[in-house]
Amino acid sequence: MLPFLSQLWVIFTTAFDFFAIFLLIRVIMLRRQLAKRENYQKQRLYQISILKEIQDKIGYTLDIIKVADVITGSLKHLFPYSTASSMVIKNEKMLFKTHIEQTISSAFIQAVKKSMLASLQALTTNYPLQMEEQISGIPLDEAKTVSIKSYFNIPLIVGDEVVGLINVSSSSNNLYTEEEITILYQIVAQATNAFSRLRDVLETEKGKLSAMVTGLADGVFMVDTRMNLLIINEAAKSFMNLSSKTPVFADILTSLGTQYNLIEKIDDALKTNSVIEDKEVTINTRIFQTFISPVPDSREPGKPIGASILFHDITLDKDVTRIKEDFTHMIVHELRAPLTAIKDSSELMIEVFDNKGKLEEEQQKKLLTIIDLQAKNLLEQINQVLDAAKIEAGRFSITKKPSGISKIIENSIEPFLPQAKKKQILISTNIYFPLPKIDIDPERITQVLNNLISNSLKFSNPNGRITISAKPEKDFLAISVADNGLGIPENEQKDLFSKYYQIRTSPRELSKKGTGLGLYIVKGIVEAHDGQVSVSSEPNQGTAITFTIPMEEQTPQVIQGHIPTSIPTASSMIN
Repeated sequence: MLPFLSQLWVIFTTAFDFFAIFLLIRVIMLRRQLAKRENYQKQRLYQISILKEIQDKIGYTLDIIKVADVITGSLKHLFPYSTASSMVIKNEKMLFKTHIEQTISSAFIQAVKKSMLASLQALTTNYPLQMEEQISGIPLDEAKTVSIKSYFNIPLIVGDEVVGLINVSSSSNNLYTEEEITILYQIVAQATNAFSRLRDVLETEKGKLSAMVTGLADGVFMVDTRMNLLIINEAAKSFMNLSSKTPVFADILTSLGTQYNLIEKIDDALKTNSVIEDKEVTINTRIFQTFISPVPDSREPGKPIGASILFHDITLDKDVTRIKEDFTHMIVHELRAPLTAIKDSSELMIEVFDNKGKLEEEQQKKLLTIIDLQAKNLLEQINQVLDAAKIEAGRFSITKKPSGISKIIENSIEPFLPQAKKKQILISTNIYFPLPKIDIDPERITQVLNNLISNSLKFSNPNGRITISAKPEKDFLAISVADNGLGIPENEQKDLFSKYYQIRTSPRELSKKGTGLGLYIVKGIVEAHDGQVSVSSEPNQGTAITFTIPMEEQTPQVIQGHIPTSIPTASSMIN
């Protein structure tokens, strides 16, 4: 019995030992799993805390160097190292920064730099040769001859471009596990992805802003507090005569020269944090109203991050104001003369009547003729102003009816014959016969011809010549009034039919100004007939103003007719 019990005890003991060993192994495995899980959770917590630190420190920066600094500065929470370094490409320069955590020599740093350069050259060809270095941390000890035993490089990738490296190096052997390297890869990837997304968003918004600014007629540009040009539109480039596609602030200052002290104005705006306005500044022959406004920092209210500068071109406004003032003075002068003549003539007649005197019939007729002519002159001036106002307001209308242009030309010339004879000016016609009747407003076309003939006569030298032509060309009738005078300068021809514009051909114009509305009204009448008006002129060769009226296609003969008054020479078109 005893041997049996002894054997049973041995079996029980052996089974218990096996069970105990199994439990021990199970406990060890569980402890390892728990330790591994705790280590993972710890690393995960470190990873989250580092990412939060990176996010808090980086904020909304677009400075990749700052991103690299934050990452390398946070690595001591993850694992030990001798150096944590970054090598970043920015603005065609390379910046190498290393933080020393354990005692090393300069040879160790040179080895780190060499390793990083080799990796960077393998990843991209777009790296600059010029390099700046910054070293921080504990002092170097040249007697400490340790070498790199463990290291790894992690690329900084923004978008699809490698912009730098993060390096971790140690003098200890086999220090870094694959898990630790993976964690750092994830941290760097998340940081650079966030940076890339922010850059893309800002680039998109900048593109929208640039498109809006580019479309502005005003000149607009912006600088930061260091006077770096951030954005500039095409209007500003044009105003400043900048030919470069990517100008810098110095180009603007060079263009302005001594015309405008822009730096002083920007400094005033930034120091006072208020808008600086100049109502009238002359730059490169143009007149501007300028506004220099500080651009506030959304994160620090009251602290400007730069200044926006707006140049509003008021040259045209000033010209229009001047032209209107000139027109007011001129119209007062033009109306005063006929009114004075009417007033003096009527007062004389009233004075004779009050004194119960009598005027001879010839004297009465002379005074009444003066009153009649001046009243008509006054009415013509007023009608011109009213016609110009209707044309400008789009309320100008004509009444068309079938009319013969030959007869209208003949009737238009007749009133000017005495004046032409007095000045020894030859008026001739060159009309194609037979011309069909066309649908026109005969009174308005007569007004056009009167303006053109009057202009030529008013500014022709004695012994000049004026030719009125009419001929069909395809589906329209071309009518021109030409002279052989001084001609109109080419740079003034484009403004010839503008409102209030007067040609400056000679000193004689000073005593022969008109309202400046004649040719503006001519253009309005012709365009109301669906026609066009143009000018052809060369210095010392004369001027021809031609207008067209739509008509059906004809096949006429040419017969030249002349109404002689004298011999040809000069004239200029002006009113």
